[in-house]
Amino acid sequence: MKREKRSGFTLVEVLTVIAIIALLAGLILGLAGNAQKTAGRKKAEAEVTQLETFVTEYQMKYGKVPADRNALKEALVAANHPLTNMLDPWGIEYEYEKSSDVTFYLWSTGGATNDNREIYIGNPEP
Repeated sequence: MKREKRSGFTLVEVLTVIAIIALLAGLILGLAGNAQKTAGRKKAEAEVTQLETFVTEYQMKYGKVPADRNALKEALVAANHPLTNMLDPWGIEYEYEKSSDVTFYLWSTGGATNDNREIYIGNPEP
């Protein structure tokens, strides 16, 4: 008796393809997550620079930097600045601290709510 040849895939072949697809999907998702973190950091760095420029211009105009974060926010609103909410890409407010009439610190914690210095964004560091 002659057996008919069946076409199709064996269970081992199907499971191998599924395993390869799962491995590739994991790699792609990992790379996308890193790209998203990098993009958020670059955006925060650019916004910190914008805010620092604004504070420097404010200091040149008034002879001193804003007294605190609320004063800075009010100045941003009065100037119709695009960063009036002072939120970083992770939805956390940028930190601002006046150290003298002409110097200040402005930074983001990079999306972390704890004091993790590895993700600190700003200059100079308080």
